[in-house]
Amino acid sequence: MKYKAARHIRWSLSLLTLALAQAAAAAEDVKDEEKTKEEKLSLASQVIKGDVLGHGSDEEVRTYAGSRSVVKSEDLKKASVRGLDDALQRVPGVKVFDETGTGVLPQISVRGLYESRSGRVQVLSDGIPLSLAPYGQTSLSLFPQTLQTVDRIDIVRGGAAVQYGPNNVGGVINFISKPIPKKWENNIGERLTFSPGGHQLYDTYLSTGGHLTDNFGLMLEYNNKSGHYDRDHSNTDVDNVRLRGQWDIDDVRSLSFGLQHYEADMELAGALSVKDYKHDWRDSTRDLDRFKGNTDRVWGTYTQFLGSHGPLEDMEFSLTGFAHDSDRNFIVGLDSKSQFTPDATPAYRQSAPRNFKVWGIEPKVSFSFYGDVVDQTWLVGGRYVSEDTQFDVNKTSLSTGATSVVRDWSFNTDGGAFFVSDAISLLDGRLTITPGVRHEHVEMNYSDAVSRKSTANTSDEWLPGINAGFQLTDHWFLFADAQRSLRVPQITSIVKDGDVGSEVAWNYEAGFRYTPLANLRFDFNLYRIDFDNQIEYNRTTDTYQNIGKTRHQGFETEMFWTPVEKLDLHVGYAYLDAEQRAGQYRGNEVPFSSKHQFNVDGRYRLNQDWTYALDGLFVSKAFTDTANTKDENAIASVGQLPSYWVWNTSLERRFRFSGDELTTSIGISNLFDNRYYFRGMDTSPWGRQSAPGRTVTVAANYRF
Repeated sequence: MKYKAARHIRWSLSLLTLALAQAAAAAEDVKDEEKTKEEKLSLASQVIKGDVLGHGSDEEVRTYAGSRSVVKSEDLKKASVRGLDDALQRVPGVKVFDETGTGVLPQISVRGLYESRSGRVQVLSDGIPLSLAPYGQTSLSLFPQTLQTVDRIDIVRGGAAVQYGPNNVGGVINFISKPIPKKWENNIGERLTFSPGGHQLYDTYLSTGGHLTDNFGLMLEYNNKSGHYDRDHSNTDVDNVRLRGQWDIDDVRSLSFGLQHYEADMELAGALSVKDYKHDWRDSTRDLDRFKGNTDRVWGTYTQFLGSHGPLEDMEFSLTGFAHDSDRNFIVGLDSKSQFTPDATPAYRQSAPRNFKVWGIEPKVSFSFYGDVVDQTWLVGGRYVSEDTQFDVNKTSLSTGATSVVRDWSFNTDGGAFFVSDAISLLDGRLTITPGVRHEHVEMNYSDAVSRKSTANTSDEWLPGINAGFQLTDHWFLFADAQRSLRVPQITSIVKDGDVGSEVAWNYEAGFRYTPLANLRFDFNLYRIDFDNQIEYNRTTDTYQNIGKTRHQGFETEMFWTPVEKLDLHVGYAYLDAEQRAGQYRGNEVPFSSKHQFNVDGRYRLNQDWTYALDGLFVSKAFTDTANTKDENAIASVGQLPSYWVWNTSLERRFRFSGDELTTSIGISNLFDNRYYFRGMDTSPWGRQSAPGRTVTVAANYRF
């Protein structure tokens, strides 16, 4: 029934797309054969002055006072890119534990800061938090974002903690949506991925959008993923429907808004015992494991230019609101001891449904002072977020059918934040120093209907920060920043009866961007993260533990070079030294942190229609426990993870006619079918979690 419903939605939206396209075409007397540059300009939401993220443009990145990278649109369009998390791996310092190759449940680590479901990085969509609960559950155990709806990805690893918090120790990742075009256009796209064993995964994309008037635009998108990835027991069905709008009310006011329904239903292949992995890594022995989730989301931002009043100039105001109602459930099989043994006959089926009702509001105001020597731009903002979370765990005996309630928790979280920053510009704008401070106050109240117990937890922290950027010459840009970051106690650690203290860290960076030629740029940064009370999950005992102080330090560097007009080259390297600084295992490496990561990719444009791309990724070994156990134990809950090299390649061909465009491509992911695995994947923490093998993707997109 689920797949029939998905097909019905797909064809209904196809008809709607064509109907809207005909209506838009009827409104235009003539359609030019080629769009001019002006016609290609999009309706984009306004960004208040002083916002550190902005639009993620190339110029903003070059002069940002911190380490920052952007995954561009052309990189996301490559047929060898299987998902958004896959695309992030080209960024130094970003490590992905890819368990499916679909991008539905991302596992993202930044600078060795890892927790299940990307729990230690602030993830946004057009500046709106994507996590189920921005304070109480920062992980992406429901990820309402799909590859074909994203235009580019902005990764800010440092310097954004004052304006974007909490949970920003690892930085901020902002998925930027495809722009609403000025001239009405439609897209019909399909990506078909083939895996050995007869598995296929379909990725269908439909969109229609553009301007209805000179200042009002709408865009409707539908993205569906269905089929199987390369493991057995991997049925997947994902629907993502979004309607976005941009209204430039007049010269001083604008409103951007969006509505979304997202639904995912997929089987999880899970981890394998060492014996089963060696026999057939594509097999699955966890026939009961499944994930289901859905969310309805709404958001909007109103921006107004307030003019100048007395000494205050260029005053701007913005008000952002967002809300969502989300459900997600992991269903897993447990053995007779209620454990996750991958090759044991299941005795119980456990389900863990959670419901999240979240809403938030974020006002901001900016204003400037202009002087003969010093210019200042102040940004003052706040945020209030309300989270209502229901968390159940139910266990059913497969032999008797009896069901017991393991957990029946209710969480009510109120989070309030206030921040102020001042961008002080000196030396004719070549030097900018931005001090700021953020205050977070979070109250969490939770109760257990089973034990009749209730508890309250309060976090109250001042989080200062400072950024400095200096345009030394036309070729050299220098930067440095320091900031204090926070993550409040998480629902999962509370439920697991583990340590529930707030995690606090100091982050430091210094680096440069050197552009000796128009076609050559070097980026380099040093960083250090001093972490207090870092909480880690113990896969063997199934609890969370406070491993105390940790230190993450290292450097990241990138080179962008276009030696000839048709060839673009990119090389990146990250070195990480992540060390436990307290407790029994002081001096050991932090679990899941790899010392070395190397990226290389190239793009060759044979002519204006043909493009060939090749990219490679190397990630070094990592331990999976605080003791740094090298050899796997009997249940494979600990043991060193192998290093791996992965190569991908793609070929693209574009056809243009009568103003329309057809883009076709073919890509191979994991070209040499390199075998490697992960461990500790959420509901399947024991055993070896197979990484995706070689797949072939063919894709086509018709824009008209």
